[in-house]
Formats: sequence, C-alpha cells, structure tokens
Amino acid sequence: MDTDTFADAITPWLAPTDQPLRAQLTLAIRQAIDSGQLAQDVRLPPERAMASALNVSRPTVSAVMDDLRSAGLVRSRQGSGTWVSGGSRASGPAVPFVELVQATGSIDLASATAPDASLLPAIRVETADLLGVEPANGLTPVGLRELRRRIAERASATSPTATDDVIVTSGAHQALALVLAAETTPGATVLLEETTYGGLVDMVHANGCHPVAIPRDTDGPIPDRLADLLRSHRPAAVVVVGSVHSPTGRVSSPQRCRDLARVLMDTEATVVIDETYAELEFEPSGHHLVTELGGRAIRTGSLSKALWTGLRTGWIITPPDHGRSLERRRWQQFDLGPSIPSQLYALAALDAIDDALKVRRSLLRERSAWVQQRIADRFPRWEAATVDGGLAVWIDAGVDGDELAERASRQGVSVLPGRACRVDQAATPFIRICFDRPIDVLDDAFTRLEVG
Repeated sequence: MDTDTFADAITPWLAPTDQPLRAQLTLAIRQAIDSGQLAQDVRLPPERAMASALNVSRPTVSAVMDDLRSAGLVRSRQGSGTWVSGGSRASGPAVPFVELVQATGSIDLASATAPDASLLPAIRVETADLLGVEPANGLTPVGLRELRRRIAERASATSPTATDDVIVTSGAHQALALVLAAETTPGATVLLEETTYGGLVDMVHANGCHPVAIPRDTDGPIPDRLADLLRSHRPAAVVVVGSVHSPTGRVSSPQRCRDLARVLMDTEATVVIDETYAELEFEPSGHHLVTELGGRAIRTGSLSKALWTGLRTGWIITPPDHGRSLERRRWQQFDLGPSIPSQLYALAALDAIDDALKVRRSLLRERSAWVQQRIADRFPRWEAATVDGGLAVWIDAGVDGDELAERASRQGVSVLPGRACRVDQAATPFIRICFDRPIDVLDDAFTRLEVG
C-alpha cells in the first residue's frame, strides 16, 4: 500500500480531540482496520513514510505500531515490513448484543431499560379473565382483538391504522426479527442507520443478510446518501427510526422527515420504521416519519421502553399485503402467538398509560439533565449528545470505547461500548450510558467512573 492510499484510509477517522496524538492515531488506524478500509494482509508503508504522510514524528508512529501489535491488529517481520492482521473481531465471532447489555454484579448503565416495574398500575389477571378469552383455547396467532384495537387507536395519532393491521409480538425485538425473517432472504442487503440498535445488526447477520450503513448527521439519516445506497445496493429492506433514535436520543426535524419520506417512497425495498422509543420523546413534537410515509411502511413498537421491559408486549403494524406472510413465518419459525396473560396485563396497563407517561417523561428529563451536567462538570473531555428523549445518552469519550468500558467494569459500573451500536462494529470513541436510574445510583456510578 502506498502512503497516499494509507493516509486516505486514516484521515476520515481523525477528529479534533484533547487526547494525546498517539492515542488518536492508534484509534484511527484501528477504526480503519475494523471498517475494512485497511484490509487483512495489506502491507503497510514503512514507518518513516507513514510519519511523513501523517505529518507526525517517527517515534510516534513506532509507538502506535507497538500498540497495534499488542492488540493483534498488525504483525511485523524484521526487515520485511508490517501487515494488517485483521479487525479486532477477526479472531472470533462478535459477542451478541444482548450479552453486552447483561450486567452482572455491577451498577448497570449499559442496558437501556426501566430500572423496575414501579410505573405499572396495580393489575390482577384472574382465571375468570382467561375463561372469557376468544378463542377459548387461548391460541391467538396475531393477538387479542381488543389489544390490537387499542394499539391501532394509539398508532392512528401519527398515521391511520386499522385493527387488522396490527400483529402483537413478544416485544419490539421479536417484531423486528419477524419482519426481517419474512421480508429478506439469505444473501440480501439490508440498509440500517450507521448507529442503531445492536440487536438489529445481530438479526440481519442471523438471517444470512449483508448490513450496509446509512450515514447519519445530528438530524438523522442523510437523505442524499440514503438515495445513493438504495440505487447502488438495491436492498431487500431498509430499517430506520421513526422517532427517538437509539442510541443517540435525537429526534429528526420535520424537514428531515419529509426529505427522507420522499426518498423512501420511491424504493421497491420493504421500509421498516422502528418506533420502539416513540412514547419517550421528552416534548412530543407531533411530527413523525411514518406520518409522511402513510401506509407505505411496516412499523414496529413496544411497551417495553415506555413502561417496563418485562411486559414483553410489542407489535407490528403492517400494510394488508404483508400481514399473511408475517403470520405464516411466525408459525414456522417463532411461536404460535403471544401469551394471553401478558396481553391482558398489557390491556390493563394501556388504561393508565397516559398518566404513567407524564410521570416517566418528567423523570427521564430530570435524570438526563443531571447526567449532562455531571459530564460537563467532571468529564471535560467527554462530549455528550443533546438528548431529545429515550433512556440513554451517547457520549464521545475521546478514547477507545471498548477500553473505557473495560475500565468502568473494573470500578463496578457497566457502560455500553459504542462499537455494539455500529453496523460495522468498528472501534469507536463512543459509549452509551443509560440515565434511567435513580439519581443516587447515577451519582454512585459517576463517582466510580471518575476514579477509573
């Protein structure tokens, strides 16, 4: 590889930061390797040439190469040169996202979940309630009609929805998995936002599909880049967030929603709108991507983030021509329908959801503000994204996110390394921290992070 090609591969990963130059270059080269821009077995330029191309000293380059060799990312042979060994995940399969957010024996700031079920109303499900279910055998492949009607009623606030458009699932995770299983075939391309729900990336791989990242800016997916990807890749499906984005907590502007809708209306790909966090926008804006798309998209949602993860009640809202294929794929691959007691519980919870959401949004706004202020006061090198809603803050820590997560773990705090939220799973200086915890718990956690 010549020096110009090497510099072109590294430069996009270099961003202004207060971190030492050695740490900046090590992270940038690691990201270029993980993203495939520096491919496995490529021979790198000599250290003197790299130093000249990057306008740094040769000792700095030598130290960076030592760091990369220690991490197993490059290998050198005396007198022959240095080669790329492969990405930091090349030695084995990626850890499934769900394992990364399962905290054990620590303060859990990694999983974006409600801390407990305290916001749920007092609910009892009696045997008499089960005896009143139709059909009497309790087998409801698409869910109880009354629950579907209630979900459709709430969904109609953003786009007209009929009861028959709704399929009840065991959470949004199953909803997304079912849609991908029904709408893609092995070898197909699926477009995902470059930072997204890590479990979604796992699903795409599990279906034998190829995920391709849609570039984002602070206002969401970039419409022109999305249009280019749709033309060049001809994907089977494209999955974008329709409200509060995970992991950044941002909400796209009305104009961005309109621009994205214009692009998506012209594609033959199945368009999937993830609305998992839709109810947790701090100041509900009333504008949504799905409003612009109408019935063009499949929508997925859940009560798990709005109320409690243990409810395991989600849904798919689908155009009529997709419903039957989703139903059949569910029977073939997933289950025969959701639990009746869980659905009855969800119905009762919906009776009180508006009051619960007022309390929940207020708590989340307070906790988000506390975390933002603590970061500003005590972590001056961290840059925390503006949060419009959701449960977590996306932080540019200026150092390798995996290493920071490891240090935090040694202090008894779990945070999510940003790599877990990237489509390419490349090294990144970002971490995600859930702020949906009591303030005293957050205070303890951040005090430990300061020590680490």
